[in-house]
Formats: sequence, structure tokens, C-alpha cells
Amino acid sequence: MCIRASHFVRMICSLSVYLIASAYLLDCRDMGAFSPNSRKTRLTQDEKTAETRRRLLDSAILCLIDRGYANTTTSEVAERAGLSRGAQLYHFPRKEELLTSAVDHLFHLMFSDMKEKVGRLGNENDRRAVAIDLLWEIANGPLATAWIELVVASRTDSYLRGTVTEVNDRMGEFIDQSFKELFPRPESAGDDYELIPQIVVLLVEAMAFEGKTLNIKMTERILNALKTLKF
Repeated sequence: MCIRASHFVRMICSLSVYLIASAYLLDCRDMGAFSPNSRKTRLTQDEKTAETRRRLLDSAILCLIDRGYANTTTSEVAERAGLSRGAQLYHFPRKEELLTSAVDHLFHLMFSDMKEKVGRLGNENDRRAVAIDLLWEIANGPLATAWIELVVASRTDSYLRGTVTEVNDRMGEFIDQSFKELFPRPESAGDDYELIPQIVVLLVEAMAFEGKTLNIKMTERILNALKTLKF
């Protein structure tokens, strides 16, 4: 079988970009970046299908991070994944299907990332301060960037809205449960004690969304206040 040199170079470049980007996205661990040495020599058809879909969804998230929702195209997603346009269309015939699936995929990546970070709080003397720092780290990470792109897009793209809302609710449930386990309700707590984690998360996310436009000193003061305020 004859392969044109230009096609071969394009295929190698696409695969290289995919490997580097996947490693960057989640420290090569939670995402399970594609590596020939980490896969079976022979995959079943179901495994091949799952692997192809994962590569496309990983690439869709990378596109959201690098280019934003408006500039994410199915052709670029396929190229970043090192796959043909035909393979992309077979698994996700429409852009809407690809991006709604990417929302759920992103949830699992964010969930894994957050769960790993929550696990760091077990033996810390000052859990609240560490928790605030970890929330700030998550809010400024690449996965949060992709999430913001999807949330903003869901305001006008109704096909995304339901999936984004569902994922947001599921993440909220995890945050609430983690808060209850790590910070048991004190006897003196008021009626709105359970709202604290959501208030903190929303505030931290809003500050991260402001990005470099937010005064650095003000950011530090707010984060420090969250660590020391009496609730």
C-alpha cells in the first residue's frame, strides 16, 4: 500500500501533538494519555471503539482549551487525535454529539482531578487553608478553562444546556459530600452552614474567570479571608 509522504508526515505530527497535549492535560495519569507501550498489542473491537472515542473527546477538550468553543471544529479535533475525518464522523456524526459527549468526558476528568486533590486533605492540620488553595489550583487549571467555554456556550446553545446543568449538579453533589466529610457541622453552626462550600466555590471560580484583570493583592486578601473567616 502506497502512502503519500505528506500524509505520513501529517499523521506523525498529529500523533505527536496528541501525545504531548494529553500528557499536559492531566499529568498523564487521570486522562490515560495514549501510549503504544501502555496498550495491549491486540485490542478487541470494543476496546478499539472506546480508545478512538476517548482520543476524540480528549482532543475536543484540548481544542476548547487552546482555541475556545467558537473556534473548535470537528476537523481539527480529528487532526489533533491523529484520526481521519471519516473516523470522527463515524463516532460523532454531528458537532453537537461530539461536544455533548465531551461535557460528560470532562466531568469524569474534573471529578478525578478533584477527588485526587481532596485526598490530600486527610492529614493536614489546617484543612480549610489547604482546601482553599486546592480549589484555587483547580479553578485556574486547564480543565476549568474548558468547562468555562462550555458553560458560556450553553447560554445560547440549547443542546448543551441540559448536559452542562446535569454535570454541574453532579459536581455540586460531590463538593457537598466532601464538605460534610471533611468539615463536620459544629453545634454552633447556623441554618445556612451547608451553603458554605457552594458559596466558596462560586467565589473562587468567579475570581479565576476574571483572570489577570483582577487585582493580585485583592485576590490574595480574599483567599486569605476565606481561610480565616468565622462561619
